Amino acid sequence: MLRVDNSGEKMQRSQKNNRQIIRLGAFTDKGKMREINEDNYYISGFDYEYQNENGYIIIADGMGGHNAGEVASQIAVDEIRKYISEKYQQAMTDEEIQNMIHESLVKANSVIFNRSNDNKQCTGMGTTAILCVIKSHRLYIAHVGDSRVYIIRNQILNQITTDHSIVEELVNSGSITREEAENHPQKNVITRALGAEEDIEIDIYLHNLEDKDIILLCTDGLTNMLTDEEIISEFSKDENIQLTIEKLVKMANDKGGLDNITAIALKLQY
Repeated sequence: MLRVDNSGEKMQRSQKNNRQIIRLGAFTDKGKMREINEDNYYISGFDYEYQNENGYIIIADGMGGHNAGEVASQIAVDEIRKYISEKYQQAMTDEEIQNMIHESLVKANSVIFNRSNDNKQCTGMGTTAILCVIKSHRLYIAHVGDSRVYIIRNQILNQITTDHSIVEELVNSGSITREEAENHPQKNVITRALGAEEDIEIDIYLHNLEDKDIILLCTDGLTNMLTDEEIISEFSKDENIQLTIEKLVKMANDKGGLDNITAIALKLQY
């Protein structure tokens, strides 16, 4: 099922020009408690200080025994990347891009689900997945799980994606408060993952981007350890996005590093 959120259409679009400079930072770490890193990511079309209007990022946080989480997240990244590289065309409309990113996650879900059924060591594996495509001043997102996308604008951390988790459902129903959710015993239990079921519901978002926006993608190994205020504070201190990302991962580890940690950020300048 495709669920589209076009709330970002209400944002004002920068009209300065049609070029943008991307400043990018990315870092992943297994954390302090896990034996291996089951997170995976891929970045295409961007480079440090590189002028380019188009590119995409994939981030996946795997789960499952016998290191199958690592397998699931790698399959997700590989299948999504392959699908986008085959299907993307410069002249695509918003609707065509949204359909493309949706179908890329559907394809990945099918491959992971079949591998899980065919290989006993992979039984029950799954992964969160986020695909972000940036085309000119537009951000297209496909999302499953509890990894997150934020837009930092005017020193405010705006969460774009909604977690697919038991705790998020409890908050939305009014059963618990957002503050109670922070320490809930089922905080890490997700309700959707690629590979968990044959059919998967995928959330699709479309947002307009503005000058100096920072797009942050991360797995829950970061957000479970750091507050919004801590994240905003680090981005306000240093223009070097790579150093900021590395500092955030270090801070999450210093607070316990209970999970794998992956964070990717892009700062846009038009």
